[in-house]
Amino acid sequence: MRRARITRAVVPLMPPLTELPEAVQALRSEKERAFVWHYMWNGGNGAQAARDAGYSDVKGGAKVRGFEVLLRDDVLEALRALGTRYLYSLQPLALIKLREHLVSDNEKISQKAVDMTLSRTGLSERTAVDVNVHGSVQVNHVDAAVEDLRRLKALGVPHEKLVETFGFSGLSRYEKLLAASEAAKAVPAIIEGEVSSP
Repeated sequence: MRRARITRAVVPLMPPLTELPEAVQALRSEKERAFVWHYMWNGGNGAQAARDAGYSDVKGGAKVRGFEVLLRDDVLEALRALGTRYLYSLQPLALIKLREHLVSDNEKISQKAVDMTLSRTGLSERTAVDVNVHGSVQVNHVDAAVEDLRRLKALGVPHEKLVETFGFSGLSRYEKLLAASEAAKAVPAIIEGEVSSP
């Protein structure tokens, strides 16, 4: 009996940082950005994404690291942003396939495609009441990273560990933002007004 051969997904090269969605740019380190990129393109294999991003795999550590990284909200938001961006690039393929179904000789396939097309464009029969609730929570990951940096510096964490946590380019970016934040706090408030005589 032959075993099925499993092939690894081909992961495209990651574009420059400035071309990635803001949520991906805001991640704390280059390793995390690489993890998100590889996880997105390798079919959701966390252990392999961790290995490809450069995390250690000693004693199966990549599997654990991949699991831990995927628990973080900022990483999930980065995956969502990246997935949304690239999902739109698949629209032309989906439209071509839909057209094939619409003109299919198979009546069932054709009818299903017609019904789906009409319902997605708002032209189908309404048999129920639609209730849609929308909401969103905005989390500023940059502010959170700057606050993390402030705490780590207060604890006296060595520079090498900060680079490991935030990445080389991320650390310099967050250090500048932290310095600006500290400078803004140091400037006394000026109260403008008029003095009235009694």
